[in-house]
Amino acid sequence: MDRGFFKSQPVYWREAALCAPALPLLLLIGLSTGQIAYGAVAAGAAFSVGFGAARDLRGRRWGAMLAAVVGTTATAFIGCLAGQWEIVLLPVAALAAAACAALALYDEDLWWVSLQMVIALLVAGHYSGPLPAAGLRALTVFVGGMTQVLVVMALARLAPAAAGRLPPAAPKPPPDRRLVVSHTIRAAICVGLALAVAWKLGLANSYWAPMTAMLILKPGLSDTHTRGIARFTGTIVGCLLASLYALAVGYYAPLLLIGIGLTGCAAYALQKAHYAILTSAVTATVVLLLSLAQHGHALTNAEHRLIATLVGGVIALVIAMIAPHRPLDQHATVDRVGAAA
Repeated sequence: MDRGFFKSQPVYWREAALCAPALPLLLLIGLSTGQIAYGAVAAGAAFSVGFGAARDLRGRRWGAMLAAVVGTTATAFIGCLAGQWEIVLLPVAALAAAACAALALYDEDLWWVSLQMVIALLVAGHYSGPLPAAGLRALTVFVGGMTQVLVVMALARLAPAAAGRLPPAAPKPPPDRRLVVSHTIRAAICVGLALAVAWKLGLANSYWAPMTAMLILKPGLSDTHTRGIARFTGTIVGCLLASLYALAVGYYAPLLLIGIGLTGCAAYALQKAHYAILTSAVTATVVLLLSLAQHGHALTNAEHRLIATLVGGVIALVIAMIAPHRPLDQHATVDRVGAAA
């Protein structure tokens, strides 16, 4: 990639400045109270919800963020309970992925909200527990998400020029019924199969595999292939940068906080850039966040994320090859799924 490629990528630093402060704030609270694990969960929820600041929902400026808070709180509770039994979590995750895939064909903002809900479901399913644990996790997710909303709204009042939504995607034409049916079925199969394979392989963070499969799979085979390559490339770069940084600073918590703040800000600023660039920033943030919560293990976390990304990506590509969608109109554009993740 030449210098012109990077110069052509849209960067929204002012808008990112609204969302980034909530992450180190929540982590500082977790560190100061000796509850860094809960601080990391709350910061993860805030990180996810923060991407909603680039959107609105049916004309309501902060509607996407608020809907994501409510939705992820609910699915974190459900996922934590369902995760106690693989036979329960598997169909729940597959059905949730199918609903998310269907929404992607109709409405970009509703799809984004449902995507955060599915991610929260998968993550919580990995950290399963009985009713009290599910309630505590849901509460932590709610606190993290609402903190992000309140911080963004407060900073937006101080800097209204940075408070507008980012350029929306082009309106979606109504999809044909065959596309809806085929894409939702393939999404359910991909997520269910990726989750089962991740469990079989004993991956430490099994939820990364179905997340990757869901994010990579698109109606068109070539689009799935292109997106898979971009995600894997971005994951490699993000893992490498985060691991080198964590090792260089000796896992010193204040410097990890700074790193998380910078990579989180970069992810928000670059969410309309090339998917590989966005993925690298998101991956670096996640690896650093886990390194802080676990007091180390950056290389291990990076390795697990790479393996899970490869597993999910291969499954999505194989399913897309076995059951490609063939539109009735050969000249129609089949790739209607939103590009943001």
